[in-house]
Amino acid sequence: MALADQAVVSGASFLTTVVIGRWTFPSQLGVYSIGISLLISSLVIQESLILVPYTIQRHRLLGAQAERAGSSLAQSGLLSALGIVVLVVTALGLSARDAEPTLVAMTWALAAVLPFTLLREFGRRFAFAHLQIAHALILDSAVAAMQLAGLGLLAWTGRMSAAAACGVLGAACALSGVVWLYLARADFAIHADHVRATMKQSWGLGKWLFVNQINSLVKGYITYWLLGWIAGASATGVYAACMSVVLFANPFIQGLGNIFGPKAALVFKEGGGARLRREVARESLLLGVAMTLFCSVVLFAGEHVMRFLYPGNEYEGNGHTVTVLALALLASAVGMPASNALESIERPREVLWAGLFAAVLTAALVWSLVAGWGLLGAAYGFLAGNVAGAAGLWVAFLASVQRHGPEAHPQTHQTR
Repeated sequence: MALADQAVVSGASFLTTVVIGRWTFPSQLGVYSIGISLLISSLVIQESLILVPYTIQRHRLLGAQAERAGSSLAQSGLLSALGIVVLVVTALGLSARDAEPTLVAMTWALAAVLPFTLLREFGRRFAFAHLQIAHALILDSAVAAMQLAGLGLLAWTGRMSAAAACGVLGAACALSGVVWLYLARADFAIHADHVRATMKQSWGLGKWLFVNQINSLVKGYITYWLLGWIAGASATGVYAACMSVVLFANPFIQGLGNIFGPKAALVFKEGGGARLRREVARESLLLGVAMTLFCSVVLFAGEHVMRFLYPGNEYEGNGHTVTVLALALLASAVGMPASNALESIERPREVLWAGLFAAVLTAALVWSLVAGWGLLGAAYGFLAGNVAGAAGLWVAFLASVQRHGPEAHPQTHQTR
């Protein structure tokens, strides 16, 4: 069900991009992409500062379960209010400077839909935290169905635009999110004094998780930036095309990641370090076997897939590059359970140091290899960085579990 849920979310996002691209001008798709990137950034902030800390710390409650959940919901509401203020001020500033009308309209649309997209994301992550995967699947399926139906209506009536598409997404999230909140209202109890205490506890862990998210984004995009600087936009575009083939496996990895994190926190609470170590080993083996099969397919079919998706001559002959990038994704997937486990025992600094080392190594190798090997050198630099990052996560995880004993209880762990 977790994989099905991720397929629904990724599929709706892909189809939305296709519909907007086919029924509007490229400029509208560009504005929509910029707006969605801002929404995703807001979701990343909510996930790092509120949702992941709730998932990990709900087993060490300050008060009752409903109070802890209510405090997290209140924090999400405060984040929504802050985001609305920022977007309204931005929209007013753009209007005062006579900015592009489509950009101004998109900013106003973002201010309107932001609280509902955050509510929808809170609902699905709350379901994952409690391992209620069916609830997340129902919520995401409802949003996807209404969103695609609304986009179809816009296309049919000739009213498609970036702002209208954003409004459809907001309406789908609003209706589904409000219904979910009504049905789940018994799970939440909000008390002002408890919100302050919980916010302090969440911040102790969330600030490191947020920095880790920023570092992950940098590590993921630094190859693009360096390629654009050294080899130009054309080479960067070919690299992005190669990566798009590899990212067919991303919904599988993300879908499992949605349950591996909450499961690691639960396993550590119930069985301590020894059981967590066994669980993480099983998860890594599962991901490793699945991604090895995927890499085998890419090895034999990657070049043909590239030729089918991107028929231009400039995309020819990059099968080797696609295979290396697939191996890099394999390394990243094998390290993901160790990263989740470190977060579950509240050791986010170790994740940060492993990620920083991987990012620096990736940048250094890409910089040195692109000049002589071109795209293939960039791919090998990315592979080496991912292998180093995964190895660092595993070393840090095993050392942390051993340091605190095989049966360490999570209440003995505090964020450093």
